[in-house]
Amino acid sequence: SPWWIAKGVTFEHFRALIEDTDFLIYFKNTAIVTVCVVVITMVVSVLAAYSLGRMKFWGSGVLATGIFLTYLVPLFQIVRGLDLLNSYWGMVLVYPTLTVPFCTWIMIGYFSSIPKELDEAAVIDGANHMQMLTRIFIPVALPGIIAATIFAFTVSWAAFVYPMAFLYSSDQQVLTVGTVTSLIRADVYQWGMLMAGALLAAAPPLIIYAFLMDYYIAGLTAGATKG
Repeated sequence: SPWWIAKGVTFEHFRALIEDTDFLIYFKNTAIVTVCVVVITMVVSVLAAYSLGRMKFWGSGVLATGIFLTYLVPLFQIVRGLDLLNSYWGMVLVYPTLTVPFCTWIMIGYFSSIPKELDEAAVIDGANHMQMLTRIFIPVALPGIIAATIFAFTVSWAAFVYPMAFLYSSDQQVLTVGTVTSLIRADVYQWGMLMAGALLAAAPPLIIYAFLMDYYIAGLTAGATKG
């Protein structure tokens, strides 16, 4: 078993992790999936939240609540039907079912809290809905958008269950599953490389939270309590 207190500083485990395993492939796959999911999530969530929060129409309230039903979609059948099993592009399709409903809910709360007078002033000036969204609502709701973006990033970067179920080859695997499965064999644990991999995998979220934590807290609080 490993010692709790290290007897010296060494970077050998980082070298072995990068050179002797597919860690860089896992990192690249995770980065691609995360960026794609964040982009898809924010585009869909912002447009959906604006429509449901500001453009009142028959059934908008029911639709805003029913958006969470996407969690119940039989994902395995869809991924297999699209021939995306064992492909990280399948994760790009699957993860938004987790991120879009929550991010949309946060953004609906933010958009609904913006005074109606802004809409009226924009209409008088001749602005259409897309101009109102890009020039008024997105800048005003920026803390909420940042909070939703961080949430989507975190879910995509740290997901474990879906990659475990849908990905099984090393060249398509992501960090959370690939690092563990390649460094644990039965009861043999490569502790040094496991800890090095955990540190490197945690670095991007830590950096993002370090700089944007205030926006994240403000966005979640406002989005959850207003509307």
